[in-house]
Amino acid sequence: MLIPDYVNQDFKNIQTLMNEVERTETRENSKLLKDIVIALPDEKELNLEHRIELTHRIVDAMEWVQNGLGVQIDIHKPQIGDKNWHVHILVTTRRFKENGEELGDKAVDLEAKFITVKGQWRIIKDHKMIHEIAKEETNAYFAELGLPYRVDETSEVPGKHIGPRRIRNLINEVLNENELRKEAHLKIINDADVITDSITHYKSIFTKQDVEKAVKDIPDLTAREQLVQKVLSSNRILELYHDDGESSKYFTTIEVQNEETRIIRIANKINDRVYYNNIYNLKSDIEGLANVSEEQKQALRHILLSTSGVRVLRGRAGTGKSYVLAKAHKLATNRGQKVIGLAPTHKAVSELRSKGYTEVYTVKGFLYNRKKIFMQDSLIVVDEAGMVGTKAYAELFRVVRNNYCQLILAGDEKQLASIERGGMFEMLSNIFGSHVLVNIRRQSKNWSRKAAMEFAESNILSGITLLRQNNCVRFDNTLQDSMSKLIYNWSLSKFKPHEKLVITVRNKDVDILNSSIRSLLKANGTLKGKEYRRSIAGREESYMVGDRIVFQTSDKDLQIQNSEFATLTSVSKNKFIAKIDTGKEVSFDPGKIQFKHGYASTVYKVQGASIKDVYVLHNGVSNISSSYVAMTRHIENLKLYCNNEATKSINSLINQLSRPNEKSASITLKTAHDLRKNGQSQLFLVKFLVKLKTGLSL
Repeated sequence: MLIPDYVNQDFKNIQTLMNEVERTETRENSKLLKDIVIALPDEKELNLEHRIELTHRIVDAMEWVQNGLGVQIDIHKPQIGDKNWHVHILVTTRRFKENGEELGDKAVDLEAKFITVKGQWRIIKDHKMIHEIAKEETNAYFAELGLPYRVDETSEVPGKHIGPRRIRNLINEVLNENELRKEAHLKIINDADVITDSITHYKSIFTKQDVEKAVKDIPDLTAREQLVQKVLSSNRILELYHDDGESSKYFTTIEVQNEETRIIRIANKINDRVYYNNIYNLKSDIEGLANVSEEQKQALRHILLSTSGVRVLRGRAGTGKSYVLAKAHKLATNRGQKVIGLAPTHKAVSELRSKGYTEVYTVKGFLYNRKKIFMQDSLIVVDEAGMVGTKAYAELFRVVRNNYCQLILAGDEKQLASIERGGMFEMLSNIFGSHVLVNIRRQSKNWSRKAAMEFAESNILSGITLLRQNNCVRFDNTLQDSMSKLIYNWSLSKFKPHEKLVITVRNKDVDILNSSIRSLLKANGTLKGKEYRRSIAGREESYMVGDRIVFQTSDKDLQIQNSEFATLTSVSKNKFIAKIDTGKEVSFDPGKIQFKHGYASTVYKVQGASIKDVYVLHNGVSNISSSYVAMTRHIENLKLYCNNEATKSINSLINQLSRPNEKSASITLKTAHDLRKNGQSQLFLVKFLVKLKTGLSL
C-alpha cells in the first residue's frame, strides 16, 4: 500500500482505506477505485524482487502517489504451466486532503488526456497511456539489467482484476472477460504488421530469429511458422545484403529505410550551408590555448573552423572528448556565439553543465520545449550522440534546419547505444567525416592505455591478453567465490570508497555486492553511528553516515541527476545530507527521493565516468558495447572477476564479451535495389534464380 508521506499511516491498512473510499462515495454508481492490470515480464533472469522494483518504477512514473492518491499493489505469480506474471493496481479516484486524515475531491485532472491532431481533438485513453509508460519503464529496466529483451507492442491488452465483489462485477463475468482478452491478445500477435512494428521500434535491422521470438506465445507450431513467413514475405520488408551481394541475414522495413534516408537528406541540406562565424578569430584563439594537446587542437579546428553545418567528433573512452567540448564552448561563447548543449541522458547533461555549458537540455526535453527556446543561428552541441535514437535524430535535424543552426555531434559509436532503434551516429560519421580522438589519457599506466584501446577497437582477445599478462583477470569456481574474492580485494584497496567502484551487468548482482560490502564496512568500523532503515520495493535498506549512494531519479529543485553518486554526510529520520562526487552538497527527504547503495553499479550507470579503482564482476551476461564501457572506466587499477559456472574458459569469456550489439542503421547494408543500381545486378540475378529453384534465402 503506497500513500503520500503527509497522510496518516493508518491508511496503509487496506481495510481502513476501503472504509474511507466507501464513506466518500455516496452515489450508488460511483467509481470507487481505478482498477489496472499490467503484465510483468516472465523472463527467467528476473526474480520477485526485480518485479517488485519494476512495479514501483511504473507507479512512480505515473506520479499517482506524488499527486496525492493512494495505490495498492498486488503482484500475482503465474499458475502452473502459465507465464502470466502480472500486477493488479488499485488507485483511489480521490486525493487525500492536506490534513492527511481523509479523502477529498476527485482527481479529474489526472484522467484521460486530450490532444489535437491536424486540428481535430483526440483522446489518449487512460489504459493506453498507462501501458505505454509501463512499456517504457520495463524496457529501460531490461537495458539497465543488461538483458536483451524488449516489451512487444502486443502486450497492451489489459486484464481485469478479480477482487472484492462490492467493488467489481461478478467473478464469472470477469473470467469470461479475461478469456476474451486472451483471445484478443492472440489476435493481435497474429497481425504481421504489429509484429513488424514491435521489432522495429527497437531495431533498425532484425533477423528471422527476432520474428520467431516475437511470436513465441502462439501455441500452435504451424501457426507460428506461417506467421513468421507472413512477416518476412510482407511487401513492407526489405532483405539486406553486403556490398558483394551476399545475404546479411538481416531485414528492415520500407518505413525504417525512408526515415533514415530523410535524416541523411536533411543533414545534407544543413551541411551544405556555409558558415564563416569568427573563423579567423577562433583560429587564433585555438593556437593560443595552453594545456591542450595538438590532437585536441586538431579536434577544435575540425568542429569550430569548419564552414559546413554538420561536424562530427568521435572520441574513444578516456581520450578527453569532454575536455575538448568544454574548450569549444568557452571559445565560441567568448566570440559571441550562442551555444546550446544537448545530451540523451540527465547524467550526460549534468556532465556538460559541469564543463561550463550554461544552456543545456536532454534531447527529448529540447525537442518538447523547442517553441519556447530561442535558438536561431545557434551552435548546437550534442554529446553522447551515439545514444540518440533514430526518431529523435529525425526531429532534431528538422529543428536545426528550420532555425539555421550549426550542429556538432560528439560521441563514440562503439559504446552503449539508444534503447530505441538507432545507429545513425555511426552512419553520419561515415557520410560527413569526423575527427577521431585516439590518444587515451584516462589510464595512468601505458599497458593499461593499450588495453583500453584494444577494447575500443573491439579487439577483445588482445585486450584480455593484456589484462591477463598484468594479473588483472581472475577465475573462481562459483559466483559466490568470485564475489567473495572481489569484496576482499576491494577492502584491501588503498583508495577511499568514493574512489573505487564495482561494475557488473545485472541488478541482482549489484544488490548482493552492495549489501556484502556494506556489511564488511560495518564490521571493520568504517561505518558507524546511528543507522536508519527504510522499506524499498518490499525490502529493508539501512543507511549511515559514510554510506555511498547513487540517485535513481532526477530532481530539478535539488539539481540532482539520475545515476549521480554521492556520500552521506548526515542522516536522520526525515532528512539526509549527501555530498555528490562533483562536490555539491544536497539535503533531501529519504522518503521522497529514489536512491540506493552505491558501492556497486550496473555498467549502464557509468558510461562517461572516470574511477581510480575498478572491479568488474563478469557473470556471463555482456556484449561488445557493455564490455568496452566496463573495461575502460579505470584510472589506476582494473580487476576482472569471472566464475566457471557462467564462463567455462578464457575462450568462453572472449566470446561472451564479443557478442554483437545489433544497433546499426539499415542503410549501412544494401537492398536488392541498391545492388542493381550499383552494378551488382548480374551477381544478384544469379542468386535470385538460385533462390527461385531452391527456396533458400539469398
